[in-house]
Amino acid sequence: MSLARTLRDAYNAVDPTKPLPAGDPRYVNCNDVRGNEDIVAQMFRAISFSDQQTCQLFTGHRGCGKSTELLRLKKRLEDDGFYVVYYDVNEVLDPNDLTYTDLLLWTARQVEADFREQGIPLERPLKALERWFAEVVYQQDEWRSMERQLTAEVSLGAGLPPDLPLVARLLAKLTGQIKTGDTVKTEIRQRLDRQVSQLIVLLNDLLNTAQVQVTRRNRSDIVVIVDSLDRIPPQELGSGRTSHDALYIEHGDQLRALACHTIYTVPISMLYTPRANILRNIFPDKRVLPMIKAHEPVNEGGGDWPDGIARLRSLLGERIEIDALAEKSAVDYLCRASGGHPRDLMTLVRHSIEYADEGKAKPITLTAAQRAEARLIAAFSRSIPEAHFRRLARVHLTNRIENDPDHQLMLYNNSVLEYANGAEPWHDVHPAVLKLRRFKEALTDERPDLAGRA
Repeated sequence: MSLARTLRDAYNAVDPTKPLPAGDPRYVNCNDVRGNEDIVAQMFRAISFSDQQTCQLFTGHRGCGKSTELLRLKKRLEDDGFYVVYYDVNEVLDPNDLTYTDLLLWTARQVEADFREQGIPLERPLKALERWFAEVVYQQDEWRSMERQLTAEVSLGAGLPPDLPLVARLLAKLTGQIKTGDTVKTEIRQRLDRQVSQLIVLLNDLLNTAQVQVTRRNRSDIVVIVDSLDRIPPQELGSGRTSHDALYIEHGDQLRALACHTIYTVPISMLYTPRANILRNIFPDKRVLPMIKAHEPVNEGGGDWPDGIARLRSLLGERIEIDALAEKSAVDYLCRASGGHPRDLMTLVRHSIEYADEGKAKPITLTAAQRAEARLIAAFSRSIPEAHFRRLARVHLTNRIENDPDHQLMLYNNSVLEYANGAEPWHDVHPAVLKLRRFKEALTDERPDLAGRA
């Protein structure tokens, strides 16, 4: 793949919304600047070495590169003989309104679709699932009405193959209603929640049958990877509960109950809650993908970390002809401004291209980079609650966070980033936050207070 040599090509080459597919030559290994942890190798070994089914959580800040790593893991597992069912909830469901039954339902749909596409028969468990919907989930007259709707949709050409099994059409319809906010989705969820034990039994029957078919084809175990669950916003549900608690703690056992290896992404803020020990008991196997370390922690002197800056520059150098398009000072400035956050780096470069001076030999100038950073600073300025600034100043001075809702929100919103440096992680505020007037004022106030407490 050739490097982008025009501003237009560069703009598309740094699209921050697209993870790199496995084997993409633009991939840059950043393990040594993320704490010397090979997360993909660890997750692969946990699955391939285990004599029983595993369930792993994978976390890190949104945009840190988790999807790219999961796609690499998917390829490595497939190369080793595993059958991988992967889906991104951001593409197929609504992360802003998602329940554990939505995941179970979509997993059934994804398994059915993937195996049908491969020509692998799963008729018996699919028929059992259809009978369950007809006899348990729906009343008799409701089921007859549903059958008529599904048949009519096929005749009207609703976009599904005409030979699609009835239960597959039903799963497509139900998951579609859940995603689009159809008024019936609350009723669907309530009915499934009341019968969730039976749903899991039927889903596991589907997975076990699929496993038999996979084994006959000289493949190994089935692995289900559910990506982008870390985008679920932490909505308050009352009594101190959040949407994150409801999914991972209150219904974690149901997510673990699938008869296959599973990997779920999880918001990094879940690791810093008062209920983190409960989460650890349900999901003892967790992996964290930290930021690329671009600077030293303040309590160790601060300042740039050259290895990290160089690696961030390499991320860009594998996509665009940076020496031809950008001033060196501009590239270094953008790398520092990103805080080691890959998606923010790509976003900053895109904004810099929008401000590029095409009259210059190297149109991405330092001025363009500074204007791009100003947009990121403004975005943080609009989103950070006033009450957070003293706490953010304390995080910056101590490189530590506390297990409370404010710090969890800081992690979720990326105003605080996690880095790896030895056995314990450390934290710092995003470089864009450092430049906010309200943060600087809070930092001035917090320094003497912190010194007095010490």
